[in-house]
Amino acid sequence: DNQVAVAHAGAIHPLVQLLRDEAPSVREEAAAALGNLVFFNDETNSGNQAAIAKAGAVPFLAELLKDPKAQVTAAGALRNLAAQNVANQDSICREALESLVHLVAEGNPKAQMEAAGAIHNLAAGNSKSQQLIVEAGALEPLVALLNEEVPRVREVAAGALWALARDNPELQSAIDRSGTIPNLKS
Repeated sequence: DNQVAVAHAGAIHPLVQLLRDEAPSVREEAAAALGNLVFFNDETNSGNQAAIAKAGAVPFLAELLKDPKAQVTAAGALRNLAAQNVANQDSICREALESLVHLVAEGNPKAQMEAAGAIHNLAAGNSKSQQLIVEAGALEPLVALLNEEVPRVREVAAGALWALARDNPELQSAIDRSGTIPNLKS
């Protein structure tokens, strides 16, 4: 209820504008607030997802993926914006996919987890996004995360690979043929 109330109070547009604030901490908090406003719930937040995207947040969040102070919250916001929302998935693939793949490959464990989660939500049920994700080179870094020390990172990476392969026999074969699946830690 609070998420809807905050949106109805008119907070979305000012929060999107704060994604460009000169203060890094303000940008980070704005990204976190937007991410929380769209933490997906079938009954309430698909409207917030659309409103935030319409307000122009995606390009600004994509830019924040390059900011070490805000990349985790930006990736988390993109993760939530992409959940079960094809229009947002398409926009995020266009604006942020390359940076998300880079975070999966090179980020700290929290950034890797959020970026892999965003990739999971981009891929879920969207064959177009699945193909773009593979073309962006996400398979190898996602597979590499399966051997990370942090269990949650391994879990999210496995989920992203599951979403990529689900209902897509062509990608299942590509993953199988890639030869990149390592011996996993026990």
